[in-house]
Amino acid sequence: MIQDNNFSGRGNDNEEILRLELQTEGSGEVAFGSLVLNMKGTTDICDIEEIKIYSTGASETFDPRKPLVKGAQILATAAPQGGEMTIPLNGSLSAEINNIWVTFKVKETAKEGNQLDAEVISISTETETHWFENGNPEGRREILLRRTLVYGPGDYGSANYRIPAITTAADGSLVILTDKRKNNSIDLPEDIDIVANRSTDGGKTWSEPFLVAEGQGYGKGFGDAVIIRSNTGKLVALFVGGPGLWGSTAENPQRTYISTSDDHGQTWTPPRDITAQIYGAECSDPIRSQWQSLFFGSGHALCTREGRLMAVMAVRETLENRRLHNYAVYSDDDGESWHVSERAISDGDEAKVVELNNGDILMSSRTKGNRLWAKSSDGGITWGPKNSWEEIWGNACDADIIRYTSTKDGYDKDRILHTLPNHSTRRNVTMWLSNDEGTTWPVKKTIARNESAYSSITILPDGTIGVYIEEDETAPYKMYFLNFSLDWLTDGEDRFTSAE
Repeated sequence: MIQDNNFSGRGNDNEEILRLELQTEGSGEVAFGSLVLNMKGTTDICDIEEIKIYSTGASETFDPRKPLVKGAQILATAAPQGGEMTIPLNGSLSAEINNIWVTFKVKETAKEGNQLDAEVISISTETETHWFENGNPEGRREILLRRTLVYGPGDYGSANYRIPAITTAADGSLVILTDKRKNNSIDLPEDIDIVANRSTDGGKTWSEPFLVAEGQGYGKGFGDAVIIRSNTGKLVALFVGGPGLWGSTAENPQRTYISTSDDHGQTWTPPRDITAQIYGAECSDPIRSQWQSLFFGSGHALCTREGRLMAVMAVRETLENRRLHNYAVYSDDDGESWHVSERAISDGDEAKVVELNNGDILMSSRTKGNRLWAKSSDGGITWGPKNSWEEIWGNACDADIIRYTSTKDGYDKDRILHTLPNHSTRRNVTMWLSNDEGTTWPVKKTIARNESAYSSITILPDGTIGVYIEEDETAPYKMYFLNFSLDWLTDGEDRFTSAE
């Protein structure tokens, strides 16, 4: 018996709680009898609208979005109740391994932070009853405001999806960018599209994908997008395409592109090549013309109070080694032209920036172990020495840093958020909170308990926190949207209040 301990979300249907693996003896099918369970471990059974029991036969895969379409058979439905419940089952066991799923439909009014759990006492067929010694393995599912599966492997005919980027548009809608990795989960130069989706209900549901950039085969794909909302409301996407990081040279560089949207992510301009402004043999700068390759630190990028758009690049300056260095790329004309900073962090990787209250720019960069950082006091043009945070530690992975609230905008506190897998491997993505402009990070909480990697943060109009994240219960990655409150993040120690 296997316990699902991933987070859940309000309003979610068919949320897996337990999976039973049964095997019959003999060669024929055996009719089910009943399943006896209780809801031990569930904080409040009033959070549950319905219990559903499914079978997927020999398959260990269950898609909660459309289980019947994806091959599952429903065995029973039942209303939740206290104490032991005997649920009659329809259908039969085949003469092989059978996977039985106990699922809950979570109410839209369920309380954030409450737990979901169940214990299976026994399951019977027409010939025998099997009693479980451990019908409630360790683990529970905790309810968030939202945990929505946006993309899974195979959706829209694509083998995989990766590389999350999210922002909140000027109209309050949520806009995401994702790599549609059509043939596998590998980076460029594979054939990859960049797609956008919108949500107008706080991440509960998502639109059909909008095409931002369409790959045309191996060596002709696009990927690793960042998204910026400018002060004018324009959405700006920066991304790369072509030969890939390690196949790029100054003479045949991985191209850099921009695409923009003036209707909150519903339509996007054709990709415009800006490579010559940044690097490679076509670049007029004598140093950058010798750079061999680069890509953007994908996810959410920055628009400063003064309107400067800024993202961070990981640059391979020479072919002599595989070292990467961080440089900021910025625009002061809403994305029409782009400029490159001095080197910010040597031996960095995917990186993000946030503006501090005093106007400094704080950069956070990927590394193994303690997260790297550097500051700029001139708007991101030059940078101070490389440092690392003691509290933010984890896997060498893309992560995010974002301004949550500022006293300059009338909020009660200064708050900055940071995510990263807090583990030596890619699992246990955690969110940290700083109240002193990124100097210390005393608050942290896990937001993805199992295999998890890249993440991108946004703030919703109601002040709750949104995260677009890669999670991987099986393989390969699935793309989820998470939504939770400051109250949940801080275990009740802090609460969002609107700006005065």
